[in-house]
Amino acid sequence: MSKISVITPPDKLYNKAYSFVLIFPNEEIKLQLQNLIQDWNEPVNVYLYEPESPEWLIDVVQGADTVILNVDEADAQIRELTSYLISLPNVFWLTKGENSVYNKLSVNRIYNLDYLGGTIEKE
Repeated sequence: MSKISVITPPDKLYNKAYSFVLIFPNEEIKLQLQNLIQDWNEPVNVYLYEPESPEWLIDVVQGADTVILNVDEADAQIRELTSYLISLPNVFWLTKGENSVYNKLSVNRIYNLDYLGGTIEKE
């Protein structure tokens, strides 16, 4: 089991741990992430976005290895940033909506965290 650090605004960690950012995760996403990293031996940072911290979010997304964006749960402020976030190569996004314009910006749409299994590179 790895050492897991959970970080919320305004804090940041500057270490070599694999870093996830979860933006509006529901309980299912949190459980899936836990299952994904449970056998890792490396340290892991999990940044949890809390509303009213968009500057912090933009900063931590830039340095994260993997970002998970739950589009359906995002608040109005993050919805304004969604196109930008989805255009980043480290952002994987979930939505139950079909025919999303975001498909034109990114092929990183996932339906659950199982889809990340082959894309995450642990050190």
